[in-house]
Amino acid sequence: MRRIIKIALTYVGAVIGAGFISGQEIFHFFVSYGASGITLTLVTGFLFASLGTSIILISGELEVDSYYQLFFYCGGKKLGLVADLILTLFLLSSFIIMLVGSKEVFGYLFNFKYNLALVITLLIVIIANLYGLEGILNLNSALIPILLLIIISISFRIDFNTDFLKTQFDYHQLSSTFVYAGYNLVLASPVLLSLLSKFEKREVLWGIGSGGLLLGGLAFLIAYILVQFKSDIIGEELPMLKAVSIFQPKFYYLYAGTLWLAMLTTASCNLYALLDRLQAVLQLGRQKSLVFIIMVIIPLSQFSFSSLVEIIYPKLGIISLALFASLLLTHLFSNKLI
Repeated sequence: MRRIIKIALTYVGAVIGAGFISGQEIFHFFVSYGASGITLTLVTGFLFASLGTSIILISGELEVDSYYQLFFYCGGKKLGLVADLILTLFLLSSFIIMLVGSKEVFGYLFNFKYNLALVITLLIVIIANLYGLEGILNLNSALIPILLLIIISISFRIDFNTDFLKTQFDYHQLSSTFVYAGYNLVLASPVLLSLLSKFEKREVLWGIGSGGLLLGGLAFLIAYILVQFKSDIIGEELPMLKAVSIFQPKFYYLYAGTLWLAMLTTASCNLYALLDRLQAVLQLGRQKSLVFIIMVIIPLSQFSFSSLVEIIYPKLGIISLALFASLLLTHLFSNKLI
């Protein structure tokens, strides 16, 4: 059971970073639709669980434990190469967004200079990655329970009304839900697949299923809080932090710290996958791969957090869904032919 919990927390840690816990993603994909968007966060939890376990089942059947092996097995050389390149670029984009988000949080909390915030975050993430997969698992196991307790404690301060359960959905709302689940799942898949080399497949399936449902529950709590203060948080870089400052100001600094910790967990997962892939493709050592990544991300980390989330994530989600569907259909079709 302890190993399953560790896997579930790692799944949560791979997804919960800047856009999720800050409320920026959830506001854009759910709260912007009003009360109906709250219910759709629960659908997202089901998608996280079902699609995540589907990837593990396919990977277990093919006996692969890395995302690029899965892509090449399912999609062949050409589609696999395209999928590998796209996901690598997406991981880099997500890593940059985590770093930019951390600068925003440090600006809110301490009025730090942005570059200092960037350096501090990078150092912690790099240290975690020096210990490989075990370092990522331990970081998530230590931080995610703290994050969960804080979010749940804050959500208990709001009275729940179940009227939103009667709402109806349209095509745009449902498609937004699938896009959101799609890109988060694809970004988390490198770390999830690597778990197959360390744990039994049964443990990974239970852990990912549990972690997916937990993510849906967290998204629900955050969406419910944000919808109460929708008019006050429009245009905010960190919507949840603004909402907390309005209805529970004593939790402001605690939640800001929570937000930064979440960015650390996701940034660590992103960096782990990037280093793993660069080592294989460029035949570089881990240290040289790390230097290469830092040289790329520093110039790109000067953009604003909200603009990166709004521009990159929706497009990433659409392409991720198309990619996942293509790989799944190709795999099923090949099995049928055989």
